[in-house]
Formats: sequence, structure tokens, C-alpha cells
Amino acid sequence: MSTSIVDQKYGIVIGKQIRRNTNIKAGDIVILEPLDDHSFRVVVMNFDLGKLEDDPLWKAVHSPVKAERYVPPEKLEAMMEEVWRE
Repeated sequence: MSTSIVDQKYGIVIGKQIRRNTNIKAGDIVILEPLDDHSFRVVVMNFDLGKLEDDPLWKAVHSPVKAERYVPPEKLEAMMEEVWRE
């Protein structure tokens, strides 16, 4: 456990021991999740490109499939409703 002070720009310095134990590096993205009025949980995001390329969502966004034919929005809505009913 360590203590830090919030600076004028609301920055927090993470102590050396915690950085070592959690493998946090400069430039990492973290998520701050509020737990109650006075505490939050920190999650360090790991955007290792090798791991991202295995993620189905990442693949879909970065290698979109070209449509074979145009489907008007009205017909697409009807098709989606039909699928959801099944």
C-alpha cells in the first residue's frame, strides 16, 4: 500500500513499488471504477497487439467485410425482426 497526493490538475503519482508489482508503465491506459464516495478500483488495460489480433471484435473492426449487395434499410429492419423472432 502507498499514499499519493492529487495535484492541481488531478494527476496522481503511482508509487514505484506499486508500479513494479502491477507492471504499469508510462502511457498505459487505466480504468478508474468508483466503488463508493471515497474509493475506486484501478484496472490497467493491456493492449498487446498480439492479444488484440485474436479478439473477434478487434478483427471485425479492423478487417470489415464488403457487402455483396445493397440492402435497403427498411428491408434490413424486417430481416432483423425476423431473426429476433426465431
